[in-house]
Amino acid sequence: MSKGKGRRRLWLLSNTAHSFTFRYALVPLRLMVGIIFLTHGLQKAFGWFGGPGFQATADMLANLGFAAPGLFAVLLTIAEMAGGLMLILALAPRLAAAVLIVVMAVALSTAHKGQSFFQTHQQQMLIAACVTMFLAGGGHLGLQRSTPRD
Repeated sequence: MSKGKGRRRLWLLSNTAHSFTFRYALVPLRLMVGIIFLTHGLQKAFGWFGGPGFQATADMLANLGFAAPGLFAVLLTIAEMAGGLMLILALAPRLAAAVLIVVMAVALSTAHKGQSFFQTHQQQMLIAACVTMFLAGGGHLGLQRSTPRD
């Protein structure tokens, strides 16, 4: 076995990353989370992709006890659509991730309150993904690239 092959196998067991890996590792996560939030925002705002539409979103928020459901429906749909688009484009991805963490935390404490771990694991994974992007940035291939500091 050559020296190079042995190093590649050890790489699979290591916790190190080359700068190339760092630059591109976050891209699939950022794109997928951005697509998820953008499409969910479009569902809430316009009823696209089989979504409820704006009035049903406002009614849901009223049923959850929000004092100004129309205002919060506007804020929710803008946060999801703009946050998702910002993640897709890597435009201020940390800001977008922070806003979307708040959106999901509110969803878990209201719409999903009392549900089990297995009923909310998707929401929890979105929060974890957003926390990752908040801490590390959005990676490469976007309008704002993450670069490691030494």
